Amino acid sequence: YIIEQFLDDASCENLIDKAREKGTSRSPVAYAGWTEDIKELLGLAASGPVSWFAILGAWYEAQGNVEASVPSLVLHALRNYAVLFVVALVGIAGFTKFRADSLQNLRTSSSTTLDDLTHKGAKNFVLRASDLFDPASSSSKMPAASFFEAPTVINYEKEQVLAPHYDANRSADVEDANRGGQTLSTLLVYLNDVENGGTTRFGKLPAADYVRQVKGERNLNIIPRRGDALLFFPADKDGVFDERTEHEGCPAVDEKWIARIWRHTGEVPPPFGLSSDSIKKYL
Repeated sequence: YIIEQFLDDASCENLIDKAREKGTSRSPVAYAGWTEDIKELLGLAASGPVSWFAILGAWYEAQGNVEASVPSLVLHALRNYAVLFVVALVGIAGFTKFRADSLQNLRTSSSTTLDDLTHKGAKNFVLRASDLFDPASSSSKMPAASFFEAPTVINYEKEQVLAPHYDANRSADVEDANRGGQTLSTLLVYLNDVENGGTTRFGKLPAADYVRQVKGERNLNIIPRRGDALLFFPADKDGVFDERTEHEGCPAVDEKWIARIWRHTGEVPPPFGLSSDSIKKYL
């Protein structure tokens, strides 16, 4: 969904100014689903190569030993299995670390979080988001902002990109438990006009009938306009991952600034979310 004029110009400018004052650093990239990958790889290794080589090794050790018995073969196989399982575990851990490091190259932007609601831009952004998402749920008495991560301001300079990715996580219950669980909603606000490059592209969704849609593009591809918001749902209301929401930040030509709020299934505590005191005082 495109929400035109979601934030006023003054709020957009204030968000950029406060992000510059605080300073931005290389945007982090999370390896979503790493726990599932480790479990899957360990399962494959344990039921396949580790077992085969453990048995083969025990058989090889028994060759020429006339005193070898079935119990001794079993013990040798179990010993070999334990050693090979540890080797596989170390190898899988190394592969996971390598993959996590490699993912950082997919995102070259810089960013910072703004959790100080005394500033006009951050306060207005959270207020508008709260109005959009309120009530948080039919059963919750907590304010909608309790389910938000603190606003993140992201800056793309020339040629900086964000490769195709998902905001939801198939393993959110485990990996994102300390930040509210699954990401249900993504709210992006464009803080400046970007006429060249820096579009937001959804490679699995069709083009939209919208003035800022890239002309001639068969997929949804939005040209940033100051104050407009882009709202989408990386998972459904039950937290089920939606692969159609894969998206990317295309290479920037003109500098691009955006602000983002993620809404989660559960309450998001600091430092990821806003403090309850700030929410009560300023919202």
